[in-house]
Amino acid sequence: MTLAGSLLAKKAIESMKEQECEEVVLETEVTNKGSLGLYEKLGFIKDKRLCRYYLNGVDAFRLKIFLPRPEELQPSNG
Repeated sequence: MTLAGSLLAKKAIESMKEQECEEVVLETEVTNKGSLGLYEKLGFIKDKRLCRYYLNGVDAFRLKIFLPRPEELQPSNG
């Protein structure tokens, strides 16, 4: 994936954090090594393999990243 693609993915994740989303889920072809590498560097984990997910018959991986809740980011006063 290109630098622009990497920046776009990071911006999208940041936007979802600001909207207090709990997780981000996406799919990518199992053969797309560039995207898989990027998503794993961003913290995504492989959740499931989807057989023949795409119209061309290629399998996909479903990837997830769990986002911290705002209260989990604040230091505790304990």
